[in-house]
Amino acid sequence: MMRLSTVRTGRGNTLSVATVSPPGGVGAAPLLLLHPINMRKECWLGLLPALAAERACVLVDLAGHGESTDDDFSLSAWVDDCADVVRLLGLTGLHVAGGSLGGAIAVGVAAALPDRVRSVTGLGSSVASEPGDSPAPADAAAVDALFAGLAREAVAPGRPDDVVDTVRLLTNRHGPDVVTRVLRAAYDADASGWLGEVRCPALWATGEYDVTCSLTESERIAGLLAAGVHVPLPGVGHLPMIEDPALVLAHLVPHLRAADAV
Repeated sequence: MMRLSTVRTGRGNTLSVATVSPPGGVGAAPLLLLHPINMRKECWLGLLPALAAERACVLVDLAGHGESTDDDFSLSAWVDDCADVVRLLGLTGLHVAGGSLGGAIAVGVAAALPDRVRSVTGLGSSVASEPGDSPAPADAAAVDALFAGLAREAVAPGRPDDVVDTVRLLTNRHGPDVVTRVLRAAYDADASGWLGEVRCPALWATGEYDVTCSLTESERIAGLLAAGVHVPLPGVGHLPMIEDPALVLAHLVPHLRAADAV
């Protein structure tokens, strides 16, 4: 069963939400899925048949993405928005999983709502960017060129064109101004201060060919989480949920079930 809805956050913006529930509507603890920046909630579709067979999955378009409205962008603002979604939808005992910066947002949500969040997962998720200038595309053509390059770099070498095309089609359509502001917010993001506040089980999984979050960095982050586990994902790059959903599910499903049992 799928339901589409919107949530009006405390900041006054409107987020697009899709909820996919198991047959009968009753299942294990719900799962909130947070997409990478400059993508949208549909990036999780490959995981939904398996995940939604046993639990409600709540997919959110972050502000400035997908069907959601634009607003000021920052890591803390995205965290506040997602925490509002959890509260307004009445979600308790939930799991939160994110890809790329979505993993950093998941950490922030877990730190903000420790009594509601049962587990956290990050896929290819750094918690702070390396120093340097963020990309600043000047116009629509520059955005297209940027995303075309990133779509190829984000996946493992040798991935077929249809995978690259899928990534490209999932990228942000909100225009160069929004894309630039989102990128700058991502490059300024630092969730490292929240790591010590997260006490629930945490899975940190990173692709062998991830050019954004290295295996070494992923292992370091897992070590800073009280109950963190690092898992390398062979044969994939920065977007394993698109490149190889079955591989992600092989680690994510047992993680969720184990946390359900605690």
